[in-house]
Amino acid sequence: MERNGLIYFLAHIVMNKIMSVIYMDVTKIAIILFFVMFVYSGFTKILKFNDKVLRLGKKTGLPHIINVLGMVGVIILEIVGSLLLVAYFMKDNTVSRNLAKQITVMFLLFLAVVTMLYHPPWDKMIPFLSNVTTFAGTMLIYDKI
Repeated sequence: MERNGLIYFLAHIVMNKIMSVIYMDVTKIAIILFFVMFVYSGFTKILKFNDKVLRLGKKTGLPHIINVLGMVGVIILEIVGSLLLVAYFMKDNTVSRNLAKQITVMFLLFLAVVTMLYHPPWDKMIPFLSNVTTFAGTMLIYDKI
């Protein structure tokens, strides 16, 4: 009877270890997949910079230079911010917890603004809900940091 108990105990420890490794890999894969969209979007903004700035200007009504600086900031956030957060979750010690949290807050602010500018709920519901879902995912990422 004790032998079966020991076998069960050891099997339990091994299964817990296997599940934690699987979970860690799933988390890393999920983080990479989550930020692929932002990196792609950032590079698209670089390739279509003038068009993106003009469209932003029509949405905001702000002076051109403000729209240019805003677009540069968004590009940096989407590309560099995404890569830094991926590095943080890959346990790269070059990215501090504090920096990761600050970047995530910037993503949350960005998503709130861009959702209302480009995907308001009164326009088309699916793009709005997609951004709300991305916002929720970003909140979960903030919580995991």
